[in-house]
Amino acid sequence: MRRPLRSIFAIACVLAPAACNEHRFGFFPGTESDGGTFDPSTETDTAGPTLSPTTISPTTISPTTVQPTITSDTETTVTTVTTVDPTATVTTGVPSECGEIVLPPVVPITQVDSLQAKGDDFSLSCGGVGGTDLEVVWTAPVTGRFQFDTIGSNFDSLLAVLDGVCSGQELACDDDSGGNLTSKVEVDLIVGQTVTLVIDSFGQSTAEVVYNITQVQLPDECPDGVFEPFVPLTIDGQTAGAANFRAGSCNGFESPEIEAQWTAPFDGQFVFEVIEADFDPVLYLLDSSCQGGELACNDDSNGLFPAISMFLFAGQPVVVVVDGVGGQAGKFLLSIHEG
Repeated sequence: MRRPLRSIFAIACVLAPAACNEHRFGFFPGTESDGGTFDPSTETDTAGPTLSPTTISPTTISPTTVQPTITSDTETTVTTVTTVDPTATVTTGVPSECGEIVLPPVVPITQVDSLQAKGDDFSLSCGGVGGTDLEVVWTAPVTGRFQFDTIGSNFDSLLAVLDGVCSGQELACDDDSGGNLTSKVEVDLIVGQTVTLVIDSFGQSTAEVVYNITQVQLPDECPDGVFEPFVPLTIDGQTAGAANFRAGSCNGFESPEIEAQWTAPFDGQFVFEVIEADFDPVLYLLDSSCQGGELACNDDSNGLFPAISMFLFAGQPVVVVVDGVGGQAGKFLLSIHEG
């Protein structure tokens, strides 16, 4: 009997208030807390815009609090890109044959298997009811965006990516986006995240299946955000799902990073620090723009958390880069204040 996939389930929002947003990566707007800015015409401190103070406690940040989304358009030609909590899986029974094919954690991969003697174990959100299906388990070797497709197959295929081994939530599903009745999806994954590729057929089939896994190169859109020239400033963000285009002199060679431009409101010594994170972060500053030279880089100044203290002149812009160690990525809380 066909076992329907379980629909997406609610995840409690531990971060406040940014955990409930739908950002895949970047700095979350509307969470900054400022203590005023500098007015050069009066040389006195004036109150900044009214913003809700940050209510995030360093002890309340928990990994795996990303609100997942699912796109499930039947007969769509639009590629689906989804980011989810890498540890959220559903612990239900699985078909006995699922998990027998396990691919090595490398890219690119092109594999040929057969639907011969396969069963009808999955019902996908994009179709495939009554069709023969094949399941393949694979683990992401790095953090990034990956394309899964059946391009090269000669039958009417459907394709879904499930989180975890066989029984997790559906991350993406597609029918016919690959052309010639083949399927294609793109999914953002974190290094070490295991997924199951479900290849279904439109009706019963014994066809050979050609399927491919490749990494998608993301454009370098830097910076990801612009901070208002306030101090103190506290804002949260997430690097998971971002691209890995740059690194600091002190670390960050294998991890994705995000960047934000900030301008000093007055002459002074300023401290940039990650005060909480669910991964091992790296912090560095670039001069003026994303193409500027490195001003400073720090890893593990306070335990696993980095901090940089630097004198800046009024109106001097810097790009703050939050990176990671050894392919790690996740949520963090960044603070900028006078030192």
